[in-house]
Amino acid sequence: MKLSLVLAVSFVFCFVLFATPEEEISKPFLRVFPSFRPEECEDWAIRPFICKQCLREGKRYAQEIRFFEDGPYRSHGCYSEPGGFESLEDGKTGNDRSR
Repeated sequence: MKLSLVLAVSFVFCFVLFATPEEEISKPFLRVFPSFRPEECEDWAIRPFICKQCLREGKRYAQEIRFFEDGPYRSHGCYSEPGGFESLEDGKTGNDRSR
């Protein structure tokens, strides 16, 4: 019984270790928000502190949304016309189900 349980668990972990990462199911979506004053960041921005940092730099708050099978992943950052999108986070915010 214990041997079969150990074999089953190792079999499952083998698939997890050698599994390929999920591929995106569509192209990334860039959402750029108009912001003119820091007070506006508190009203609608998902990450108000990033929005305020973008305003101080003369840029606009933006999100890059990548779609995977298990849900969307958002990267928050700033957007400017000549430079494009710059992520200000270390990682992605994962699969928040609030749609």
